[in-house]
Amino acid sequence: MTAAPKFSQTLTASWFEIISFILVTCFGVWAAYSDNTDLVFSISALQPLIILFFLVTRIFRRKQNPPYSFLFVFMGLILWLISALASIFVDPEAFKSLHYEGAIGCIILGVGSRLIPGILGHVEIVGAQRQRDEKLIPLYRTIPLSFVFIVSIFLISYFLPEASGQIIRALVVSFVGIVFWRLHKAPASRSALTWSIWTASWMIALSFGFKAFWHEGLIHTSHAFFISGIVLLTLLVATRVLLSHGPKEEKLEHSKLLYLMTFLLLLSAATRVSAFMLPHLYLSHLAYSSFILSLAVIIWSSKYLRFILK
Repeated sequence: MTAAPKFSQTLTASWFEIISFILVTCFGVWAAYSDNTDLVFSISALQPLIILFFLVTRIFRRKQNPPYSFLFVFMGLILWLISALASIFVDPEAFKSLHYEGAIGCIILGVGSRLIPGILGHVEIVGAQRQRDEKLIPLYRTIPLSFVFIVSIFLISYFLPEASGQIIRALVVSFVGIVFWRLHKAPASRSALTWSIWTASWMIALSFGFKAFWHEGLIHTSHAFFISGIVLLTLLVATRVLLSHGPKEEKLEHSKLLYLMTFLLLLSAATRVSAFMLPHLYLSHLAYSSFILSLAVIIWSSKYLRFILK
């Protein structure tokens, strides 16, 4: 709700749109606490609908085309909607990977392919994308056929046998990581924030790689994606957004606290994955991982969350 208006040069999110999504999300948390599975998935289906409506209304008013990598975002939201609705009527286990990894993975690949190289200072990537975006032509003409192919095989991989699907996803994420995120290079713009984002991006790519070859620890490696990928990247991007819209103090992006938070989340992910290899300590490792994750979020919040009101 911050990136789409900026890249399409349209209206920012209204209070009604923001509060609607927050209320739906909170209602979903309550439904989960009440252990009402069907209601959880029904509310989960509402979330991408709200975001899709938000995006579509801005596309028709756009003064500039959004990055073509956002095709991943639209596909991710559609996967989110389909998997949530299907989980109401079919065994949710059949759609768990698609719902919790595929949909969110698409959104990260889509938004990340523009934001990550931009934040890391790889101006050549952003410049090449802008050459297509800045021309107000039909959206389909801005998307390279090669990128459509990449998105398509990523989506198809979730409907293939598990082993081959995992390999395809690992190859796609590795391709995006090298070509768009430039993970094989150190950040061109160097700070605690950029080094931490570079690390989180590597952890996302590695988690897909491990899942392709370590089938025994499949679900446990997924938690590495959730903790050192989604949680870490979310907090880091939130840091940039809060500072960009708030105090605009560059020194806050150099805070050593970001290194501490990154280390704690990496430790939490490693602890969660290692629990699989230590069955006699399994539950205690889950507790340690949860505690460390919570501590990392609290530490970050104590430093940066106050800027949300500035």
